[in-house]
Amino acid sequence: MTELDAEWFRKEAEECRQQAGKTVDPIDREAWLKLAADWAKLAEDDDRRRSRLR
Repeated sequence: MTELDAEWFRKEAEECRQQAGKTVDPIDREAWLKLAADWAKLAEDDDRRRSRLR
């Protein structure tokens, strides 16, 4: 992974949150927010991994 990965993961999470805000269906909103959380976790994990390597 590169240093840009966490940034890219955060960008994907934000896009999912935006999509959640656009939908009127609660099931779709929940799915988008779950995806956002998954992307955010990937970003956090990448940050932790990178900090251990320093």
